[in-house]
Amino acid sequence: FNYLTKPFQISQFLAVIEKALETTHLRREVRELRRQMREDFGIDAIIGRDASMQQLFDVIKQVLRTGLSTVFMRGETGTGKDLVARVIHHNSDRANKPFVNVTCTALSETLLESELFGHERGAFTDAKIQKKGLFELADGGSVFLDEVGDMPPALQAKLLRFLEERRFRRVGGTQEIQVDVRVMAATNRDLERAI
Repeated sequence: FNYLTKPFQISQFLAVIEKALETTHLRREVRELRRQMREDFGIDAIIGRDASMQQLFDVIKQVLRTGLSTVFMRGETGTGKDLVARVIHHNSDRANKPFVNVTCTALSETLLESELFGHERGAFTDAKIQKKGLFELADGGSVFLDEVGDMPPALQAKLLRFLEERRFRRVGGTQEIQVDVRVMAATNRDLERAI
């Protein structure tokens, strides 16, 4: 405050102090939530002692050690693919960035494309504003695509281009957007047989 040009306002001073205390409280809360997430999704959150589970733990450790940016998982429904994705995310250097979970079977092709890649204003009838996609929002973090084997082929091609180049265009857009995300994809389908 400049006391020569403005009269001292105790209410302004108290508002600044209150805002500072609130910010400090929120920072502590975020630190505690991140600590809790690391604890909840530590590698020991996955239960299992047989040889196949030990192999899974070795693969998770390898992914964490190498920092792989693309991970593919195949397993029956309910076997914990989502949990493995969360363990990888929360134990990596991406843990402080977003983790986004997308179920590919829950949305139509057009809506899924818009959710993943975003869209420009006017790209289609209801596109009244520009919207960032989940890949863009998760920049620096991880995106988990569940049931990716059920994704329509045209969208699979666009996803492949994204995985190769880590850049994309929003629906209706011309500008290339580059992001740094780890993409983890999972399916319960035998994709070799499906091909």
